Amino acid sequence: LKARRPSLQRSTDLLGTPVGRPRGCSGAMAKKAPAGGDDDKMMEEQIVYMKKKIEILQHRTMYKQDQASNSKKSEAELRQRIRELDGSFQKESERCRENTGEMSRQYREMQDSFNERIKVLQKSVADAKHEIEAVTKEIERVRIEKDDIIRQKDVEIKTLSHKMETMAFEFADMLKETLDKMSQRIEVTHNSWDRKPGKPPLMNQLKAFSLTDGPPPSK
Repeated sequence: LKARRPSLQRSTDLLGTPVGRPRGCSGAMAKKAPAGGDDDKMMEEQIVYMKKKIEILQHRTMYKQDQASNSKKSEAELRQRIRELDGSFQKESERCRENTGEMSRQYREMQDSFNERIKVLQKSVADAKHEIEAVTKEIERVRIEKDDIIRQKDVEIKTLSHKMETMAFEFADMLKETLDKMSQRIEVTHNSWDRKPGKPPLMNQLKAFSLTDGPPPSK
């Protein structure tokens, strides 16, 4: 098309001023044509002018046809590009829908898994609380029982201590009573022994057997 522009410019110039016609003769056709050879010359010039005009029109027609062809080609290319873009957009939309569906599915699965895990953990926490409460109650029960046992043992110890003290006092009284009786018997025996003639006093005999605190009798 660019190569044809100079010829079109030249053709356009020919439209204003036909080739072969002298300047200043544009109104020659309006005047009365001369006779003889001038008529043939004018006819030839007109034929040449009409041929040039036809060529110019042909060039213009070809130019318009090229423009129309290029426009149709550009339009076809644009339509093809639009179809490709529409196809790409459609594929991208489908891919986005697939990805969105997959992500939604994964999210639902993760949410269900987390909810299940939360339920399990909540159950574990509740069981642990029940176990802690049970252990706490058991510890309190054992402590109460231990305190009761300790109080019972303290009472038993006090009772036994009191019994031991009572028994000790009773045993002391028994010993004192026994000692008193033995002392009385010893005194009675001593008195009766001393009244017998020919026998040494009882204290001397006891000393002889080391039953008294005094020194042994001299031989």
